[in-house]
Amino acid sequence: MTIPRPSRLHLDTLVAVLGVVLVAMNTRTAVGGLSPIYDIINSDVALGIDARAVLGSLPPIAYVIGGLITPRITRLVGLEWNLVILLSLMTVGHVVRSAATDWFTIVAGSALVLIGSGMGNVSLPPVVKRYFPNAIGAMSSAYMTFVAIGSIVPALIAVPLSLGTSWRIALGAWVFLSLGALIPWLIEIRRGHRSTDTPIPQIRGERLRVHRSPTAWAIATTLVVSSTTGYGMFAWLPDIAKESALMNQAEGGLILALFAGAGLPVALGIPLLAAKIPNISALVFVGSGLTITGALGFALAPTVAPYLWAVVLGSGTLLFPLALVLINLRTASSGASLQVSAFAQFIAYSVSAVVVPLMGFSRAETGSWQLALVGIAIIGLAAMWSGTVLARNRTVESELAS
Repeated sequence: MTIPRPSRLHLDTLVAVLGVVLVAMNTRTAVGGLSPIYDIINSDVALGIDARAVLGSLPPIAYVIGGLITPRITRLVGLEWNLVILLSLMTVGHVVRSAATDWFTIVAGSALVLIGSGMGNVSLPPVVKRYFPNAIGAMSSAYMTFVAIGSIVPALIAVPLSLGTSWRIALGAWVFLSLGALIPWLIEIRRGHRSTDTPIPQIRGERLRVHRSPTAWAIATTLVVSSTTGYGMFAWLPDIAKESALMNQAEGGLILALFAGAGLPVALGIPLLAAKIPNISALVFVGSGLTITGALGFALAPTVAPYLWAVVLGSGTLLFPLALVLINLRTASSGASLQVSAFAQFIAYSVSAVVVPLMGFSRAETGSWQLALVGIAIIGLAAMWSGTVLARNRTVESELAS
């Protein structure tokens, strides 16, 4: 048996790290860069409230599809080829929607990008578990930080880039990031680091009845709160800022970037903290409280401190990195991690797919965003139940075995 030289080991690790963080950054670029420039796109391609509701609900719907197909694709081709497929979908989608001449084509291109993003959401936890089994907290922290960066930058630059060049460039420029993310995984495949080639059965894993695990449901519910808040705000916060907080278009993009930016420090710290503290429930309760406070702040006093509400509500998305790291901390194998990841994200994004358009329709019916924001606060209460279940500190496998 040949022992790899240390330099080769370091290079392999670097390639894997780069591959993980680039996939992570790609999972949000299609979401954060669209809603701030709806009005700019509308000058070329008509985007009424119905079209915006469809586009707003598209991320969770596409993530559901991505969550459903990822385990099947992974069983057939392995984790690494699965990543190549999802990044290829993103690349094609970026090109299609940037060249769109009607809103349907924008939806179609966005769907391709977002299905790839949904596949990335499900794939990253088992990839981390396979490549970094002794550094789950650190690598989860790293990739969640890049997820946050992928949310912040598009929202921050979408308006100025569209005004300085065109909205097509603002949407299409992200194709270079998805192409770049392909390189590390093609290198891994070329070097023979394919999960289908390994004798470890956990990579594919025995099928588990995940829906019978209270811990799996608690993780899913935590992700429901985070995803409905996150995608609700990515779809509608610029409009909420303009209509309720009386801000202009550029300020709407800025407050969305601030909302996304508030998640950056928690993305960096939460996975590390969650891997060390004995009782996870306290973090869940904090995330729930921040979500409720921020949503009610925008609902009841939007002009008083809109930037504060954006920071508070954005900080509540600590539930997202927490839920993702819990997928690994509350499972014992990569196979279980993949199944719990798919289950939790299917539940979360199914709920979000309903809630996000309902927010827009409630605005159309009532003339204000109050009902939608109060609804987000009520959903935030569900995380309290999750905290009580997660406090038991049990793995999904141990629950199902008992």
